[in-house]
Amino acid sequence: MLPSKFGQDKKPELKKLECKTCSMRAPYISLFANIFLAFLKVTAGALTGSIGLVADAIHSSADVLNSFVVMLAMNISKIPHDEKHSYGYGKIENFSGLFVGTLLFIGAAIIVDSALEQLVNPASTLPPHPFGILVALISIVTNDFCYRLEYCGAKRTNSPALEADAMENYTDTLTTFAVLVGMIGAQFGFLKADPIAALVVAIIIVPVAWKLLSKNVSGLMDIGQNLNQLELINRLVSANPDVTGISYTKTRNVGSNLLIDLEILVSGKTSIAKTDEISTAIKNSLRENIEHLGEVAIVCRSEDTKDPSLIEALKKMNEERTKLKKQLEV
Repeated sequence: MLPSKFGQDKKPELKKLECKTCSMRAPYISLFANIFLAFLKVTAGALTGSIGLVADAIHSSADVLNSFVVMLAMNISKIPHDEKHSYGYGKIENFSGLFVGTLLFIGAAIIVDSALEQLVNPASTLPPHPFGILVALISIVTNDFCYRLEYCGAKRTNSPALEADAMENYTDTLTTFAVLVGMIGAQFGFLKADPIAALVVAIIIVPVAWKLLSKNVSGLMDIGQNLNQLELINRLVSANPDVTGISYTKTRNVGSNLLIDLEILVSGKTSIAKTDEISTAIKNSLRENIEHLGEVAIVCRSEDTKDPSLIEALKKMNEERTKLKKQLEV
């Protein structure tokens, strides 16, 4: 049997609980932070005459809606499964990720349009009041804090919705940084610094939005795990001495949980009670070594079946065991 990832140390389990609690609080922190920033930027934009700050305030207002959608999705995803939703409501997180990715694309397009308009027809020949620089710095620090908090929680809990909100805060940090560069440049007479920096930010936002969209579309299409993860699953299953082969291994993500479907081969002399023990042992091994694991469905079949696909699975299983044995000897 492969060693457990956590061994006998209970501290990682406590850490995991803390991260889960933190991840549930993060969207609320982001929501209230964006409400604060939206009011701050609108006020500062009106007082200082910074068009960039007013535009950024509109962006922060959209972030309030975004944070609310993510928060709602995360709460819905925690609802237990029922008769109509056998695997629960986890897919709602992927929909929220698509929503955020789409907003980022739209935001990038608006930024490009506004930047080009400012380059061709400058709205003002006077630099904004230096107070706007302070507001921009406060916004950058706040958005960066929310990004780091949510991104950490997303990686620890494997939440697509939380990761999407984190990336939204990341792009906000970049957008406000462009506003800051523009205002600083304007203080020195370079009024085109703001739109040029905004164009650079838009170029950075597009691949971020594309990554979010592609990742969440893959989640909705039930794209399986990568080869390394599948290899780990098969190694853990093969480590059980009663397993003589693996017919198939299927995986998919439902929200933050990984679901696994397995069909394993056992000796034709194995009793039903024994197959239950084998399945339980495999499930325990998988849960000890794979994070964010949800339901695991295991079907046991006799290796004595004359099915050609099972014969091929046995052959492949023996080859993998020989390869693993050579690796261990080295």
